[in-house]
Amino acid sequence: MASSSSSDWEFDVFLSFRGTDTRNTFTGHLNTALKSKGIRTFIDDKELRRGEDISSTLFTTIEKSRCSTVVLSECYATSKWCLEELVKMLECKTTIKQRVVPIFYHVDPSDVRGQGGSFGQALDAHKKNLKIEEKQLQRWSAALTEVGNLSGWDLGNKSEAQLILDIVADISKYLNCASSNNAQNLVGVDSCIKESESVLCFESTDVRMIGICGMSGIGKTALARSIYERFSDKFEGCCFLTNVGNVEREGTDYWKKDLLSSVLKDNDIDVTITSIKTRLGSKKVLIVVDNVSHQLTMKTLIGKHDWFGPQSRIIITTRNKRFLSGMDAMYEVQKLQDDKVVELFNHCAFRKDHPAESFERFSLRFIAYAQGLPLALEVLGSSLYKKDQDYWKSKLDELEKTLDKEIQGVLQKSFDELNDNEKDIFLDIACFFKCSNKDHIMKILESCNLFPGSGIENLIDRFLITFSCEKLEMHDLLQKMGWKIVTQTSKEPGKRGRLWMQDHICHVLEKNTGTKEVKGIFLNLFGLKEIHFTTEAFARMNRLRLLKVYESNLSDDSDSESTSRKRKCKMRFSDDFEFHSDELRYLYWHEYPLQTLPSHFKPKNLVCLCMPYSQITELWKGSQVCENLKFLDLSNSKFLMETPDFSRITNLEALVLDGCTNLCHLHSSLGRLRKLAFLSVSNCIKLRDFPAIYELVSVQTLDLSGCSNLQKFPDISQHMPCLSKLYLDGTAITEIPASIAYASELVLLDLTNCKELKFLPSSIAKLTLLRILTLSGCSKLGKFQQNSGNLDRLVELKADGSTIRQPPSSRAVLRNHKASA
Repeated sequence: MASSSSSDWEFDVFLSFRGTDTRNTFTGHLNTALKSKGIRTFIDDKELRRGEDISSTLFTTIEKSRCSTVVLSECYATSKWCLEELVKMLECKTTIKQRVVPIFYHVDPSDVRGQGGSFGQALDAHKKNLKIEEKQLQRWSAALTEVGNLSGWDLGNKSEAQLILDIVADISKYLNCASSNNAQNLVGVDSCIKESESVLCFESTDVRMIGICGMSGIGKTALARSIYERFSDKFEGCCFLTNVGNVEREGTDYWKKDLLSSVLKDNDIDVTITSIKTRLGSKKVLIVVDNVSHQLTMKTLIGKHDWFGPQSRIIITTRNKRFLSGMDAMYEVQKLQDDKVVELFNHCAFRKDHPAESFERFSLRFIAYAQGLPLALEVLGSSLYKKDQDYWKSKLDELEKTLDKEIQGVLQKSFDELNDNEKDIFLDIACFFKCSNKDHIMKILESCNLFPGSGIENLIDRFLITFSCEKLEMHDLLQKMGWKIVTQTSKEPGKRGRLWMQDHICHVLEKNTGTKEVKGIFLNLFGLKEIHFTTEAFARMNRLRLLKVYESNLSDDSDSESTSRKRKCKMRFSDDFEFHSDELRYLYWHEYPLQTLPSHFKPKNLVCLCMPYSQITELWKGSQVCENLKFLDLSNSKFLMETPDFSRITNLEALVLDGCTNLCHLHSSLGRLRKLAFLSVSNCIKLRDFPAIYELVSVQTLDLSGCSNLQKFPDISQHMPCLSKLYLDGTAITEIPASIAYASELVLLDLTNCKELKFLPSSIAKLTLLRILTLSGCSKLGKFQQNSGNLDRLVELKADGSTIRQPPSSRAVLRNHKASA
């Protein structure tokens, strides 16, 4: 939620009075009483009155106040300053519906409206001043008449103390009502307040500390302010500490004193813990501490529950969820939903509920750009107010290239609070790895010594990234913020740490301007006709750790063959091309056009090597020391005939060779990869033999589907405790070895269209965790072995297109199966 105006009220009450009459008496006491209820008052400093000319700043202050209270004392009209204030307040009453509350302090209302008594005498005195024009006198007289006719407060026979209590109660009621009526200007605030009430638990007598959290610009402060204004009259003392993020600069004692003086209305404050507990321990208080950015603030400023009286509520707003671990409850502010997004943008851009028809198309683009972030909707909408279509279009073009400066400033506060390690992780994700698998990213970043285990969790806690469906996500505007931070490091792209914009990368490669500062390059070739890769261009980029070359006009890369055929960019290489970087951790090159990796390439630090649809015939000569390599993907490399020697790639976790249609030989060392968890060689139609499985003790998924010439599945020589999915569909195997029993954790076995398969071994009965067994199209497969009926976990058996007419003999244990025999 957020205000639909670019600026909120700065004050609740503007106090107008004659200082010599009431500053240290009635008006001073009224000001104290209002503040004790959390009402923001403006009372001018007498030191500011250096002359009798009212300042434009004071006029602006009146305009930014919700209501004005005029203390009409005997000498009020003697001040030209007071009379000018009165004229301005009554003008705001007409133009912006500001409430004006007159207080007739020891004066008769009839003297005010008729300019009798001291008011008449004051105006007569002004007439004698030759510097005052007649028009000005007439304005003052009209203002006195108008305010004298307003319903107000008269001291009468009341005590001043009682009158002040009545006035404060009346103003509190008005402000709460105004806040409620103004909810339409705080789009989405009503629903948020209702949700937050459940965690505030006003009916509970306990002291409760509540955290409000969310990303920068999401509306945390707006919600906290709305709660404060709506419920402050229920408390004996209130305080709203704005933006305490500067606690390190100003010190916690400064903020403690501010808090205590606001709640207790006493500037002579001892800020020791004992004093705080003594002064606040019996009071029911509402305290909001806004924008906490340091853990120290939590410990020293708001302390513990026993600092405050029963039914007190302490509200903390922060961009860091981790700070709220000790809170009684937490409320996370979410981005605005569709209807509220449209409502807020229209309020800001058009000052009405719907856009002009001619602007509707542009409005939708701005709304999509903001992605539900109130800050962006407010800033952009307000900047477009009363602008023509040409300006709107120009602004959209500008936003495609850069982030609005005001939005950047707010969002970057979260980034600036990170340590150097976390900044590197954030920028890598923003520039290269948004929407990528978390585990995959962590392994790459870990190899770069960036400690992603704690770093990524801290970024999530700070709402800079999110984790959903195994992927790391990021708000588009946060990503744009990251891009801008990188581009601001240098005007020369070759001196920046990360390159992802096509024109910048082409400039670096063509002009050979790369430097050791470049740590990552992600080049999308889409739209390029030709590009030349030279050894010289990479020569000085000797700290390059991330390199990706691909071609896609989609938001996610497409590795499909149909997309590949449409690509037009020609990649040309200098003779004896080299990367000149031993620091590479991640190398992804779609359609790599060379037959092998560069001869001097040293993959000792490489963690991920992905070259789908490549022209590679041989990855490298002999064996390479690749102790850090965990992912190897050569899928659809149709010229690859044999795999490399894996004997020195001991930490490999995933191997993908799908669609390598000329692959004939898998190196025998493959069977010794103890850490391999995923192995897929599907549709390798020339593969006839699979190496002996010696030590694949970590394999979870083994996919040999579509290997139509594979006639034998190897014996399993020892227990395979992790294998849960085995795909042999479409192979030419004639039997399943009895050693399949070693795969005791197998959950899925797919033998679809194994047309040469004649029988299943009796040992299959030992696969007690098997849930899905697919035998469809196994036309030569006979009945189950008589003693193969202990598959008590089986829930799905498919055997259509086979000769099987009944499931295993022990039908009772298959009561949950869905057979399609």
